[in-house]
This record gives sequence, structure tokens and C-alpha cells, in this order.
Amino acid sequence: MQIQKAFFPSYDMAAKRLKKLSDNKFIKVQVHPILGKKVYYIKKLPSFHSLVITNVAIAFKDKIKFMQREYKVKNNKVDCIFILEDGRIIILEVDIYNRTKETKIKEVLNTLAETKAKIEFWIVCKHERRVRMQEVKYIKIDDVEI
Repeated sequence: MQIQKAFFPSYDMAAKRLKKLSDNKFIKVQVHPILGKKVYYIKKLPSFHSLVITNVAIAFKDKIKFMQREYKVKNNKVDCIFILEDGRIIILEVDIYNRTKETKIKEVLNTLAETKAKIEFWIVCKHERRVRMQEVKYIKIDDVEI
């Protein structure tokens, strides 16, 4: 799906080409343990974090001014930061096991508030979070299109 969105006009065309590449051993294919879908890769199976970050990058491909994985905001590392051409900052946390602490979210938001930019904090999670913060956009893993 990601390769199709980035490079092909249709899903069928992408699927045929990927099948041909995997049949001829140019790429590998495996069902991803978290997704339950086929994932094509060259060296090693990508992590779910990588797949989600790539999906967001493809969605904003023509609008990204800056993007960095494992970005440090003061004493906190976030999975990825996107700064879009319109000035918005999107912080992306992929949180499969609901381990992102509220203190981390608040510290990151407070630190970035100094920039005066519009900040969006997105958390992709596997299960419903017990405590939900109003300033965070929660996205269920099942709703992520990969």
C-alpha cells in the first residue's frame, strides 16, 4: 500500500511488480506479526514503528519541510517529528503498549509551545488509553492504513 501510494497509479500494478520482484528474489516478503499483512523489504523486516512513520511521511510527502526520527526535545525522545511547510509541527509517537507517559507529552508540548507554531501530538496505539489528554490525537493501530 505504501509503495503504491508513493510510486504507482493503482494497487494492482504495484502488487504485480512487487510479486515479480519477490519471485525473482530481488526483495523479500513476509506477513508482519503486528499487522497480519504482507510486507516487502530488502534486508530485514521493518518494525511497526518504521511502517507507521513511513505511512505518515507518504501522507505528507509534498508538505514536509523537515522530518527526523528519534528526535530529542529537551530530555525526551519522540519517535518522529514532522515540520510541515505551513509551519505545523507534528509529533508522532507509536505506542503499541501504552507506555508513553503524560509527563513526557506535557513536557514536549510545553517545550514546543515556545515556538508559537501549531503543534499536533499524535499517538498511534494498540489499545484504548486509560487516560486521554485533550491536546493529543489518538489513532488506533487498526485505523492506520499500511
